[in-house]
Amino acid sequence: MKAITQLIIFQKKKPSLLLFVMLLTIASSGFSQFQPTPVTRSNNHITVNGKDFYLHEVIKGQTLFGISKVYDVSEEEIKKINPDLNTKSVYPGMVLRIPQSDTKVNPQTTKEEGQYILHTVLPKETLFSISKQYGLKVEDLSELNPEAKSGVKTGQFLKIPRDKVAFAKKAAVTGEKTTKNAAGTEPEQNIANNDQPCKTKSFPHKNDNFRMAVLLPLNISQNDTLLYADSLKADHFRFYDFLEGVYLAVDSLQYEGLNLTLEIFDTERNPETIKRILNSGKLDGADFIIGPVFPNEIELVSAFSKSKHVPMVSPLSTFDVVRENPFAFQVRNKLPKQIELAADYIGSKYNQNIVVIGRYAERKNSDFTRFMSNLNSEVKEHDPARKATVKTIFFSEISRTFINQDSTGIDFEKYLSAANSNFIVIPSENEVFITEVVDLVHQESLTRNIHLFGLNQWVFSDLDLGNLYDLNFESYSDFEDEHPFIDYTDANVISFCRNYKNNWNIEPSKYSFQGFDISFFFTRALFQFGHNLIASVPCWPEFITQPSMLTPMRFQSVSPNGFVNQAITVVRFQKDELTRKKVN
Repeated sequence: MKAITQLIIFQKKKPSLLLFVMLLTIASSGFSQFQPTPVTRSNNHITVNGKDFYLHEVIKGQTLFGISKVYDVSEEEIKKINPDLNTKSVYPGMVLRIPQSDTKVNPQTTKEEGQYILHTVLPKETLFSISKQYGLKVEDLSELNPEAKSGVKTGQFLKIPRDKVAFAKKAAVTGEKTTKNAAGTEPEQNIANNDQPCKTKSFPHKNDNFRMAVLLPLNISQNDTLLYADSLKADHFRFYDFLEGVYLAVDSLQYEGLNLTLEIFDTERNPETIKRILNSGKLDGADFIIGPVFPNEIELVSAFSKSKHVPMVSPLSTFDVVRENPFAFQVRNKLPKQIELAADYIGSKYNQNIVVIGRYAERKNSDFTRFMSNLNSEVKEHDPARKATVKTIFFSEISRTFINQDSTGIDFEKYLSAANSNFIVIPSENEVFITEVVDLVHQESLTRNIHLFGLNQWVFSDLDLGNLYDLNFESYSDFEDEHPFIDYTDANVISFCRNYKNNWNIEPSKYSFQGFDISFFFTRALFQFGHNLIASVPCWPEFITQPSMLTPMRFQSVSPNGFVNQAITVVRFQKDELTRKKVN
């Protein structure tokens, strides 16, 4: 094996830390133990003209034949929906629409109902906590309730096999352990979950040495130097911006006594390079891994992370890195999860006079129905009397009128309270629809107290910002927004921008803030809790208190998988100050 290593040593202002930044390009052959799984059925769905489809992202090495077998549809059907396949083969990164076929009946579900206990999922319950409650294996519940494999929801019914519950209760009396992991062995003691307190104490680990690896597609071989921006391709800027944020995050903790070796690996956006890096053994002793970025690279590193018990975080992608990897952290969520978190926020804050205005053309959209289900559950959960309800009406862009769920025209004014505050939610991204409805809602605000909530930041040229301020408009800010929310009046943001400009002579981008937030958060966790990082996750909210500048983080275990970010940033158009503020 040959290795080419560039070592750059940064001497910091204080000698307590010598930061090693190792730019590694490693050449070797063979790495079969970290091959990606052949084809896994996607959890992403879309409805087009009333028809349901899976969205499948092709990974290197997958074939149309293999994909068709997993989804139980013919190659011809897939080609019919994806006409590009008539002139080209599938390729990595290609997203296919695949029609949903009828689900095959699981033989276990054909048994008589008397053989099962029907468990109603309660708020905050997980598949793991339910399995512990009945003394079952998680995989037993998953096989019997396939719809719960991607997570359970409040109010959902689960089948619990009576015979196995009886066995578990008997074993519990004798003190025998019955809950095992997917491999059939006792669960590892350092795996954290939602129902356990943290198992480590927090104190600065000044006498420990840590190693953190960052894997980014820097494409160093294509750039002459790191010093001159004119040598970089446009697509590479964001990853250097992210890396510069990482440097400042680690640097800010060295004054507190952190001893850290930071190793930067150039993945070259090439899975073969990832394989060589993994095969070299350079990551075996890492305490934490940040990256990589692209799905076909993430899969490889996730397999390594799981096998070596090395925690990793996916910093920029919404690719499902946590699936079947209890050592993975998902920072960015896909749209359905973002909508779920937005519904959680609304339901926890408002429990009366909530009116959802949907687009009539989107009334059967899966995202809309999922949002309504989550919102109703959250509103009821936070209403002590369990009597709170959510009114749902629609607006037709054809008739330009408000319509109820029976498709009957209604008087919008009668759905609003004249005495109390009204909370209007518009869960749509259609610019024409939103612009017209916001104008109509604003007219009602002249005589009623109205608060408006949208699912993400609306940046439309035809929207009157004055109307949004009048309506106390709130929305969540996503990293993918062109201008995600950053409070430039915040002292931490001001300090970061000043230090960033002093070091790099440019203003930070959103990738710079992202790099700092993620690196500071996890490096702080290492410093406070030491090498046994996973076991301390339940304690992080108490001890990692510095607020993020761009990316809020609050991780929850989705056992037997990894940790998913449960935090979103909600921004309000503050009427009294005519400014936007983070309110959660």
